[in-house]
Amino acid sequence: MMTQTEAQSHEMNSDDGASVALSGESLKNVLESLIFVSDEPVTPKKLARAARATLAEVQPLLDELVADYAHRGVHLYYVAGGYQFRSARESADFIKTLVAPKPVRLTRAQLETLAIIAYRQPITRPEVDDVRGVDSGSSLKVLTDRGLVKILGRKDEPGRPLVYGTTPQFLEFFGLGSLKDLPTLREFSDLTDEHRALFERKTGESIDIAAAELAAAQALEQAEEELLAQEEAARAAADALTDDDDDEHDEEDEEEDDE
Repeated sequence: MMTQTEAQSHEMNSDDGASVALSGESLKNVLESLIFVSDEPVTPKKLARAARATLAEVQPLLDELVADYAHRGVHLYYVAGGYQFRSARESADFIKTLVAPKPVRLTRAQLETLAIIAYRQPITRPEVDDVRGVDSGSSLKVLTDRGLVKILGRKDEPGRPLVYGTTPQFLEFFGLGSLKDLPTLREFSDLTDEHRALFERKTGESIDIAAAELAAAQALEQAEEELLAQEEAARAAADALTDDDDDEHDEEDEEEDDE
């Protein structure tokens, strides 16, 4: 015979189902519901904890859900380290006519600054300025205000400059699972007109944004080439000084021989 406390506990567990072990299709449905009600990407670990299951039980079901939604109007994406439902990219043009969202636009200067931070983080503002050749203060402020960039700390050098890096919102904004998914500069530069059109159709983003991202990557690549050119010029200058020293020594030797 159960005590009153045990009876109340049993009644609560039976009502909310929180302590009932789920598996198979039932657990899969719970995971689907959890992702649906979340307003941000949910990590597999958090989903497992909420569903009272293990990560080993949850991950295969998440993979199944991704496959289930692969050919629907709503897809399940892995972004910023978690899972999130998003409308299919090929439906973007039709969705815009209904909801007409205000597009998020970044200027070329902001995209250049963001690209440099993304590929070289952690990085300080003076280091960003050195690559771009201009002041990046205003761009950094906008990127920080929009949650795409954050302060990671201070660098251990004179002046203790602030160190910047990207945020999880950056990954979510660009639909990246992690920083490892960032395209290489070669992938940017190798894009043809056909590939750019395909990019626009698949992502639903305007070609202006794609072109701006491409320009940002190319600007970073150009900056790297300029740094290499400066290093080569410095080496050439050092070689020239060495040659001058050798000429002076030769002249001194000739004068000694004449004496």
